[in-house]
Amino acid sequence: MTTLAFIDQIGGWWNELTLAKQLFYGIGLLAGLMTLVLAAMAAIGMEHHDAVDAIGTDDLGHGGSGIFSIKPLTGFFLGFGWAGGLAMDSGWSLISALAIACVAGGALMAVVVLLFRAIYAMKSDGTVQVQKAVGAVGTVYVTVPPHKAAGGQVVVNFSGRQETFAALSGAGQPIASGEKVRVVSLIDNRTVLVEAL
Repeated sequence: MTTLAFIDQIGGWWNELTLAKQLFYGIGLLAGLMTLVLAAMAAIGMEHHDAVDAIGTDDLGHGGSGIFSIKPLTGFFLGFGWAGGLAMDSGWSLISALAIACVAGGALMAVVVLLFRAIYAMKSDGTVQVQKAVGAVGTVYVTVPPHKAAGGQVVVNFSGRQETFAALSGAGQPIASGEKVRVVSLIDNRTVLVEAL
């Protein structure tokens, strides 16, 4: 089938539709086109930043995932248009088709919001948040001298990762290699104050 014949066939299908069906399918087609544009932009690294994140963005800390941002609204109109058009094709009344379209659009919108929340929850900037080490238990790697003298090292597991820190201890006795310790506070980003367990 040539391109012109395909376009002619689509045009004939469109002209046979009632006004209500044209509105439903037109909304669905425009939303589908917008979905393709957004997907292409994301694929080539040109992700847009929504200016209309009215609800839900503050909870997530990321743009594009609020209920009234472009992606969920596109999902709503995609579900609304196609469900409404198909309902009318199946013989439902306009009121029933509108109800079905709203339910389908709302369901697709909810799926898009939940999907983006799951995606953003998996994102990580890769930086270590060392303040989360406070209270964590670690193992002495290099003996920690007493009276806050430098030279000790500990290996601490926190936030699903393992980090090595320079360690100080306020105790009067050294803490030997292999002993378990608890991080009491941070001296700086690479040094912690520990106590023996």
